[in-house]
Amino acid sequence: MDFPKSCVLYLRSGKNTPDFLEIEMVLSDENIVHYRVPTMKLETYTRDSIFEKNLLMLLPFYIMRYEKDIHEMSENPEMFQSLLNAYEEIRINLERELSGADKTALYMNLNKLIIKIADYICRNEKTVRKGIGEIMGGKVLELESERLERLQKEAEAEAKAIGEARGRAIGEAKGRAIGEARGRAIGEAIGEERLSTLLNRLIMDGRSAEIQSVVTNTDIRKQLYKEYGILSE
Repeated sequence: MDFPKSCVLYLRSGKNTPDFLEIEMVLSDENIVHYRVPTMKLETYTRDSIFEKNLLMLLPFYIMRYEKDIHEMSENPEMFQSLLNAYEEIRINLERELSGADKTALYMNLNKLIIKIADYICRNEKTVRKGIGEIMGGKVLELESERLERLQKEAEAEAKAIGEARGRAIGEAKGRAIGEARGRAIGEAIGEERLSTLLNRLIMDGRSAEIQSVVTNTDIRKQLYKEYGILSE
């Protein structure tokens, strides 16, 4: 059985940070095995090595290597410019590595995370925080994310409105159709009942000879309805 190649990443490290951590594994037969796990120290990785080894996940934490010097950088123009140059290089390399259309989301997420962690580490140094944010395109990126979120919400709202409108239209059309059908059926039933009543009255009054005219002539039928007091619609 092959064990995975595990490691432990130290974002902060010092002279007492070990090169290995040891795990004591107690097996089912009660034998004990000591498993050594190497440690990774962020400060040992330069910008170039991060990109060479494709360890882009370390970029958001790159600011931590300057953590102790942040305040001095805010007051020292040369140190501050050196930091901005480093992040300008990071941005250019990151754009080159993630230039494909299928990698746009990863680029945006990494960029946002770089800015978010830098904002936290430099939370007491507005100048440094602002400088890194502008270099990494923080303002543009924020507006882009907001735009995408807004467009998604607008699309969902539009789809919902169209669905509701279509639903109402279909419901109204069905309602009208059902109402018209019921109206016709009721009207026909009333008409048949009224005609049947008139024919019976004519037969009872010995006026059977007029039945043909009643059936074929609407005006005569209406006159006889009035004569016998059979109300029209």
